[in-house]
Amino acid sequence: MIRKHLGIKQQQLAEATNLTQPAISRLENGEEVYSSALLAVLTFYKDKINLDYLFDTDLDVDDRSQIYCCRNEIRQKLDRKLAEIAQDLEKSQKQIAALRSQI
Repeated sequence: MIRKHLGIKQQQLAEATNLTQPAISRLENGEEVYSSALLAVLTFYKDKINLDYLFDTDLDVDDRSQIYCCRNEIRQKLDRKLAEIAQDLEKSQKQIAALRSQI
């Protein structure tokens, strides 16, 4: 809903996040959620929307005052969380590489 509200096409989001359009479609439809894809999409949106609002179960895109992120503290919290996720992903990738090298 937010992507459409912001006037962004799936292909545009895919190009901006280095994902494929089918991956964006699957993500939006809840078919599969890879942490790396979610991180890429959240990073794309972090300067465009209030991500706290993104996780609101009563999402109403008509409330423009909630959509646009203008508070530094939210951005900083998001940046810290994204950094934590990136570290977790890097750690997981190293563990996977180590396991693969043992095979």
